[in-house]
Amino acid sequence: MKNRTVTIESGELEGIFGWDPRILVFKGVPYAAPPVGDLRWKAPQPAKSWEGVRRADQYGPMACQPQPGENPEDFWTRELHPTATEFEMSEDCLYLNIFTPARNGDEKLPVFCYFHGGGYKGGYPYEVEFDWEHMARKGMVCVAITYRLGIMGFLAHPELAAEQPGSPVGNYGVLDQLCALKWVKRNIAAFGGNPEQITIAGQSAGSGSVQCQLTSPMARGIFAGAVIESGVTIPFCDVEDPLSPIPLAKALDNGAEFFEKAKIGSLEEARRISARELIDRAEKIFGRTIRFQPVVDGIYLKETFFEAMKHGNWPDIPIMTGYNVGELEMFRHYVTGLPETVAELPEFADKYGEYKEKFLSLCTAATDEELREFMQGDAWNNMKVSARICAEILSGMGRKAYLYQFDADIPGEDHPGSFHGAELWFAYDSLARSWRPFTGKHYDLARQVSSYWANFIKTGNPNGNDNFGNALPGWTAYRAESRKMMCFEETAGERDVELDGAMELRWKASLITPRESGMSIST
Repeated sequence: MKNRTVTIESGELEGIFGWDPRILVFKGVPYAAPPVGDLRWKAPQPAKSWEGVRRADQYGPMACQPQPGENPEDFWTRELHPTATEFEMSEDCLYLNIFTPARNGDEKLPVFCYFHGGGYKGGYPYEVEFDWEHMARKGMVCVAITYRLGIMGFLAHPELAAEQPGSPVGNYGVLDQLCALKWVKRNIAAFGGNPEQITIAGQSAGSGSVQCQLTSPMARGIFAGAVIESGVTIPFCDVEDPLSPIPLAKALDNGAEFFEKAKIGSLEEARRISARELIDRAEKIFGRTIRFQPVVDGIYLKETFFEAMKHGNWPDIPIMTGYNVGELEMFRHYVTGLPETVAELPEFADKYGEYKEKFLSLCTAATDEELREFMQGDAWNNMKVSARICAEILSGMGRKAYLYQFDADIPGEDHPGSFHGAELWFAYDSLARSWRPFTGKHYDLARQVSSYWANFIKTGNPNGNDNFGNALPGWTAYRAESRKMMCFEETAGERDVELDGAMELRWKASLITPRESGMSIST
C-alpha cells in the first residue's frame, strides 16, 4: 500500500493513518451504486468507477432512520449515540469502512465483517462502542458495513413483487449486506486481507442479519465463520420473536397497510416521496414496532434460520453465539402474549400442544402475583433460551458451536446490569470510549473477551492466548451430552449450562411446534 493507496475494481483509493498510526483506515468506500431514484427498493447495483485517486477519509452517511441521539436524556443517546446528530444521513448510504494493519497486499490476514444492530430500523457502523482500529491491531482486517434500514431497506408491496418478478422482494437491506460481502471477497486482498477467511458478526438485528446470510442460498461459500450476539431468532410456540424473517404474505400485507394509512396511491408516487418523509409516516403509523424486516421471499430466503437449522440446510462453519443475562429487563415490558392472570393460563397452555399438561404441572401459581413471578424467570428470556437451542441443534448436526453468557458488572449511576449491547464494549475492546467509570477489572475482562473474539476470527476457535500472550481459560465447544458455556463475569470461566423445567419445556415444545414469526415485541 504505497503512500496509503490501493487499487480496487472501481479505481484507486487513498486511506489515512488511524488514531493508531499502525492502522490504515479507508472510510466511506462505495460497495454499490447509490440506491436512489429508480434504484430505490431494488437489489443493489455495482458501484460506479472513478478517475484519479479517491480520498477515503470521511465516513459515508448513515442509512435513513429516525434520528438517533436527539434526546440527551435517552439511555441510548448517552450509551451509543452521543454524537449521532453530527453525522450525515442519506438514502445514498451503501458504503463500508476498512481498518487494516497490513502494509501490502500479500499479508492475507483474516477478515472480520460486522453488521450493526438497531432493530433493522436504526444504527450505523461507526457507533462509539466499536473500536475497529483496536481490533485490527489484533491481526485482522475489519470491515464495518452500512445497509438500508426500515422502510427503505425492507418494504415489501404487491406492486414491487409485480415490478420485479423472479427477484427477491423486501430484502433490500440484507441484499446490501450480501453485496458488501461479495465486494469484500473480490477486493479485500488489496488491503492485506484473505478472501478465503472471512468471518461475519452482528449483535441484535445485526445478529439477525448474520442468520439471514447463514440461511440464504445466495450467500453460500462467501464466509468461513459467524458470531451471533444477543439475537438468535427462534419462533417459539408461545411468544413470537420480533427479529425472525416474516412470511412474504405478511410482508406484502404490511406494505399494503402502510400505503393505505400513509395515503400513498402507487409505487410510482412512493418513489417520489423523500426518504425522510416516508420514515416519518412509518413512525407515526406503526410507532416503535418492527414492521419492516427480512422476508422469507422464496429467493433470497427460502426458510427461516430456525427451519434451516432443523432441516440441516446450514453451512459447515464454526459459530460463536451467546447472550447477556440482564438484557431482557430492558425489553420485558414490550413482551406481549404472556398470561397476566391465573384465569388466562388454560388458553395459554394450549400453545404447548402435547406438552400442555406438562406446562400446567410446572406452573403451579395459585395467584396472579405468583404467576407474574413465574413469568419473570430465565425460561422467558428468549435470547438466553434461543442461543442455547441454537447450540444444541448445531451440536446435534456435528457442527462447532461456542456458547457464551455475559454477566459482567457494568458500572454507572444508572446500575444497568448486563444490558442489551453491554458486551460490545468488551468484545470490541472499546471501554476507553465509554462514559462509564470502568476500572482495571473491566479492562482485564475486555482483554479476555476481545481476545476470544479475535482468536475465533483468526482460526474458527476462540481458544489460545490473549493479546499479551497469556493463556486464556479453556472454552469447550458445546455438546449436547456435556453442555458447556463460557461465562464472562469478573473474569472468564467455563460453566455447565443449567436448564430449569420451564426452560426445557419451552425448548422441547418449540422444537416440535414452532409457529410463524409475527410481531409482538417492539424496539
